[in-house]
Amino acid sequence: MPITGELYPFTQDNVNRSPAKHGVYQLYEDEATTYIGRAAGDGVTIRSRLQSHYRGDEGPCTEAASHYKREVTSRPIARERELIDEYEREHGRLPRCNDVRP
Repeated sequence: MPITGELYPFTQDNVNRSPAKHGVYQLYEDEATTYIGRAAGDGVTIRSRLQSHYRGDEGPCTEAASHYKREVTSRPIARERELIDEYEREHGRLPRCNDVRP
């Protein structure tokens, strides 16, 4: 089941208002999914991960995102795997910025 809910423009204001909670997120360039990620661990939140992508700390591939979706979950590692498996079944490949399978 894909991430449902709002598609947010990938702007600093939106990123800074993202939840400071564990979860998953999906980055897009226009309508194409480019990255599926998770926020898990001590001090790692959806907000901190999106801020890192926005600053370019994760490389130019994800910095170029135009939009994102996010989902708070208590099981971000398992949920990320579900999202990536679903994407791979549908498209026959990983999102282009996911170069290593989690």
